[in-house]
Amino acid sequence: MELHTNTLAAQDRVEDNPDPWTLIDSVIGLRSSDAQFWWERTGRMLARLLEGAKYTTEEQFNELFVFALLIAPELGPAPDENGNLPRWQSSNTPDSTPTDFSWEWRPGNKGTVRYTFEPIGPHAGTPSDPLNQYAANLWLAKLQKHNLVPGLDLEWYDHFTRHILPGTNTEGTRTVTGQIKGIAPVAGCYLARDLEPTGPVVKAYLYPGLKSHELGISSLDLAERAIRSLPDRQLASLDFEPLFEYLHEGVAKYSFLIELIGVDCVDPKAARIKFYVRAPHTSIAYLMDALTLGGRRPHDGSDDALQDLKALWTTFLGDAPDVLPASTPVRSQPGFYYTISARKPVSPKVYFSPEHWCKNEFHFLSRLRGYFSSRRSDQMMDNYEQAMRTIYGTEILDKRCGSHYYIGCALHKGQLRIVTYLNPQTITIEREAIRNGVNSK
Repeated sequence: MELHTNTLAAQDRVEDNPDPWTLIDSVIGLRSSDAQFWWERTGRMLARLLEGAKYTTEEQFNELFVFALLIAPELGPAPDENGNLPRWQSSNTPDSTPTDFSWEWRPGNKGTVRYTFEPIGPHAGTPSDPLNQYAANLWLAKLQKHNLVPGLDLEWYDHFTRHILPGTNTEGTRTVTGQIKGIAPVAGCYLARDLEPTGPVVKAYLYPGLKSHELGISSLDLAERAIRSLPDRQLASLDFEPLFEYLHEGVAKYSFLIELIGVDCVDPKAARIKFYVRAPHTSIAYLMDALTLGGRRPHDGSDDALQDLKALWTTFLGDAPDVLPASTPVRSQPGFYYTISARKPVSPKVYFSPEHWCKNEFHFLSRLRGYFSSRRSDQMMDNYEQAMRTIYGTEILDKRCGSHYYIGCALHKGQLRIVTYLNPQTITIEREAIRNGVNSK
């Protein structure tokens, strides 16, 4: 009720100042200086995205209050005086900023904004919680207890965390940082909040690497064990056999790496399970093979949508060799995530990182505008680019590439759906500000 009351109070002042973030920032005071830091740095970014994506003023107020009161306090300690994060390095983004945002390019010049974050416990990275194993459970339990997300269901979350994540007996993992060379996460959980037109949806993403290492099996075998251990009635509703046949084939054929497993926190009858794989291949033949599960499934798209997908792929990966050299960063390997859900066929989606293939953010935006130029009006691209300039500033957009760290796309109902994923780069910006002796706020 406090959230609703504050929202209305701020809305009453909208005529004096039409900027929801400024109004909320003026009336809210978070008890923790760490939470205040994350709200000021990343809450502002969410505000600009919501504005650019044409959310209503009421929706902007509601979502910003949720972020301020429920998300910012979960993001852990702020960077220290050197710009370093104490104890726990989040694997959520390349520079360890513990939250990121995404923008789905929807028809009608509208966008859908989503964000993910890693809840970070007060003892994460210490001997009492070396793998940050408790914060996500506590946050979800709070949502459920207070009914903050209607329809929240943790049955599958509980099932997959039991099978995918290490147990609480961490004696053998006290020296494990949760990552390999700071690139490939091997353990942990992060959460997502999708701001869908029908209401918010919470999702969980789990890293299987450490558990599979402990058991002496592959991440793919671990994922398959988790699926096959579902209750019989749920298992019978899932069309998973063709997918796992193809994934085993892809391990041998493409050196598939199974790096992430996602699950919707809703009733299992409506929930989806997602398996993320990547490989060092960039050819159109690889793309089509993965989309059709090696010929086991037709692609779910019209000829025009398929041509759009190939054009987007070529826009960013057209200069890459068909097989990437071993020196290529892991994140630059394009991948797929495969979704299974009750009584529906497997749905493949594509993701790749443009960072390795673009000189800077303006180069990325220019390529994206070129792709969209004959496919939609420029209005949404204009809104998006203006949001990027407001969030990052022209200096950052001009001097490096890394804010756009993934593009995702899928053939859906005959059309191509595109999502751009954004790293706030809060840690990178903070370090540069400290180095240059300026205030990054």
